Amino acid sequence: MKFYIPTYEECIEIVNNNPDMYFYERKYLIDSYYVSTFGYRYAKYNNFMLPIIDKPDINALDLKGITFVFDDNKQYKHYLLLHKFWEINQYKHCMYDYYKDKKIKNITTKEDGFLVSFLKLPNDKIISFSKNNFEDLTNIKANKYLDNPNYFNFINYCLDNNIQPIFELIGETLIVDYADLNELILLKLRDNLTGKYLDIRDFDTTGIEIVSEINTTLDGLLDISNKVKNCEGWVIHFDDDDLLKVKTKWWRDIKNN
Repeated sequence: MKFYIPTYEECIEIVNNNPDMYFYERKYLIDSYYVSTFGYRYAKYNNFMLPIIDKPDINALDLKGITFVFDDNKQYKHYLLLHKFWEINQYKHCMYDYYKDKKIKNITTKEDGFLVSFLKLPNDKIISFSKNNFEDLTNIKANKYLDNPNYFNFINYCLDNNIQPIFELIGETLIVDYADLNELILLKLRDNLTGKYLDIRDFDTTGIEIVSEINTTLDGLLDISNKVKNCEGWVIHFDDDDLLKVKTKWWRDIKNN
């Protein structure tokens, strides 16, 4: 899978070319620096894949929290979250038959929490960000992990080397019962310039909570998904960097009620 990381100008163009407001920009002023983040609402597959009709080379898969930080000279640096991906059988492009023979790199637990990452301001201050937010309870809790030397050193190393560390903050009440457990779990690492996903095992993650993996096939996972409880599901990472969600029947039944 080849990722397309849009420039700030292209993100603005995507927003301006979507009259139904599938994509939007939110602006912030943090420590006297302008910060801009992009998100989506109700956007479907075609909106992401072809957000500008006459520019088929541009897609919006990373307009799911991509954030730009501007320095004093109005130059910017971007920071990524996970690219947009879908649940199995959600759309025609992600039906079972398309994935059944693809080679799997790993399968990780889909934690039922809040996706967060970190960025570095031009004054070298590190702060957390989630999809279109900086100051909510999720980010307040995530920022506290910067007081932990293991997390701070790891995150600082990543940001200084154009690596995006992407975490899930669990423990706030959603559907899965974490029994008052509060953890910041590392889900993925991305090359912040190309968008490519990196192998967490290639890095020193001492003292960092890492997402758990399960060793099975797609068919095996679908079978398990009908039996497991107190779990949202899993993310399948294929060799070509395509991602796919598989949700448990238990979670879908509660979500739909």
